Amino acid sequence: MRPTIAVINGEQYWQSYFPDCDVVPRRLQDSAWVLRDGELWCINREAALRVDGVFWRVGAIRPDPRHRTVLDVLRLSGVPCVNPAATLARCQDRLSMLAELRAAGLPVIPFDVALGDDMVRRIARPTPFVVKVGNHHGGYGKALVRSEAEWFEVADLLFAANDYAVVEPFIDYRRDVRCLAIRECFWAMSREGAGWKANVHTRKHQVIDPPRELVEYTRRAREHLGADIVALDFLETQEGEFVLLECNDTPGLSGFPELLREELAECLRERLRR
Repeated sequence: MRPTIAVINGEQYWQSYFPDCDVVPRRLQDSAWVLRDGELWCINREAALRVDGVFWRVGAIRPDPRHRTVLDVLRLSGVPCVNPAATLARCQDRLSMLAELRAAGLPVIPFDVALGDDMVRRIARPTPFVVKVGNHHGGYGKALVRSEAEWFEVADLLFAANDYAVVEPFIDYRRDVRCLAIRECFWAMSREGAGWKANVHTRKHQVIDPPRELVEYTRRAREHLGADIVALDFLETQEGEFVLLECNDTPGLSGFPELLREELAECLRERLRR
């Protein structure tokens, strides 16, 4: 019987990379999950799907506490998953991701955190600085504070958000660089955004030779997390130094060589053959 792979929030082209499997797309937001008698089922309005492998491509969607529960169900099931469900759970929340980077000894950007009514005012720093609210992605929940007057306005809005906030120094960067690893293969991309938010509304991108320093950091993160694929996002300052912003355990592959897709698919194919 052909194995069935559930591609969660993935791109449309993955069927061609698993010719010996039945590849079924599923949206995390629309799916229910059942683990019964050792079998994992993914259920939506169309069908109940018994799952033999999971290809996790969940990107910038609205966070929901149930998504973490799904990762725990995947981990309990023992069904092969790329990245492993345990890795995905460690990076599911922004604070957890930052804690993992620090635990790996990586030079993550300095930041302060506030949680609780009106506590965010206690972590203001000299302007300009960046404030990020909660576990949002894709540029949402982020603001650049240029003056003390702006900070009072932003802090009032954060009070209504009822979530934690992180404050970081603003980096006047030369370029944004993503270093991506799939097992022991490394690539890097230089990106130019339309505004101060790195990797938002990208206008230009270019695959570059990975700087040795960034390769070492990315390898360390991948090994620490036990990941198949991981990408670290850096800002290069005007002085040529790199500042680590964050880690992405489900990075987009657009703009990178075709080889990446094959390498990533092989990670899951290998586990299915065991």
